[in-house]
Order: sequence, then structure tokens, then C-alpha cells
Amino acid sequence: MARKSQKGAQPPGDTLEQAAYEMLMRKIMDRSLVGGAVIQERKMADAFGISRTPMRRALAKLEGEGLLIRLTDRLLSVKLVSLQECLDAMAVRLLIEPEAARLATGRIPAPKLEELKSQLGDLTTTKNPSRDMHWALDDNLHTAIAQYSGNKAILDTVAQLRRTTRMFEEMAVPQPTWSPGTEEHLKIIKAMQRGDPGKAAEAMRVHLVVSRKNVLGMLDQ
Repeated sequence: MARKSQKGAQPPGDTLEQAAYEMLMRKIMDRSLVGGAVIQERKMADAFGISRTPMRRALAKLEGEGLLIRLTDRLLSVKLVSLQECLDAMAVRLLIEPEAARLATGRIPAPKLEELKSQLGDLTTTKNPSRDMHWALDDNLHTAIAQYSGNKAILDTVAQLRRTTRMFEEMAVPQPTWSPGTEEHLKIIKAMQRGDPGKAAEAMRVHLVVSRKNVLGMLDQ
């Protein structure tokens, strides 16, 4: 009886579904759920304290986005991203994100650029910055640029591609003792502050080329 009462007090199913989706996404991205980890709908719903219906929908959404692979009717696993999949995603990002930077220049608000610059400053002045600090800045900058490009297809595609590259880096790339990309990030921000779309696009292109090189270099370590 108590269990039924508790569920009756829960928020609507769509709210629970979104909350479960966001929590599962975080667990995948921060490696709490590693590549290949098996997920059982019922156990995951119990762990989250929700019914199976919103959990089933959240898992289906993640499966549709390619983050989960279905094993059976009731079991899924976290996708293992291969090096080739990561490189393919990086290649498409190289086609899209410089254009996003060009389009976002002049549209992204000055306070947002100052926020990004301040966040970057905190990262560069922190001794041995954590992986979480690096990804927080990376997510904020790339998402903001895609958002202010004014093109929803760019925003959605960049989000999908970045999930693929991040999953591979989290699973396969050793933790660096420095925060990669900070110099290129600063050049992107400064070009946008100056209102120079060409320079912003070029800075983004260089950043992505260097990121690819860094990933391959760290794999050789």
C-alpha cells in the first residue's frame, strides 16, 4: 500500500521520463555506466524510485539516439564507441561546427561570451583541472555556438556528434594532466567578441583538427 501511495505522489510520467533520461545521460557521459554495461529496465526503475513506464520511455529515447544497444526485450547495454566511429563523427563536426561559429558570431550575446571566457580562465588557472571541469566548459562553449547559429538542425546534429566523440574519449582516452583545447577555445571566443565570423570559423576548424590529433596522440601513450 505504501508503495502505491508513493507512486501516486510522483510527478507526471513525461516529467519522470525526462528526469530519468537526463540522469541516465549523465551516468553514461561521466562513465558511471561504462561502455558495455548491461541495463535492465526493472532494476533501473527501482534504483531511480520510479515506475517502469517512464524508465522504458527514457531508455527507448537513448536507444533511438544510439547511446544504448538492445540485447533482448528487457535488456540493453551502453554502446561501445569505436575509434572509427569517433573519427567519423569528428570529420562531420569539422564540416559543421566552423559554419556554426561563423553563423553565431554577432548573434551570441556579449554576456554569454564573457561567461565562457571567465569559465575558461577558471579552468586554466586551476592546477590539475578535473575532467568534469574540462567537459563543463567544452559543453557550454560548443552548445552555445550551435544554439546561436540559429539553425536547429546544426544544434541537434552537433549534440549527437559530440555525444559520440565524448563517449569514445571517456572510454578509451587516458586522462590528460592538462586541459586540452583551452588555447583554441580562447581564440574562438576572442574572434566572436571582435565580431569576426571568418576568424571564428577558422579558429573552430583549427580547434577540431587539433582535438583529433590530441585524441590519436593520447591513444599512443
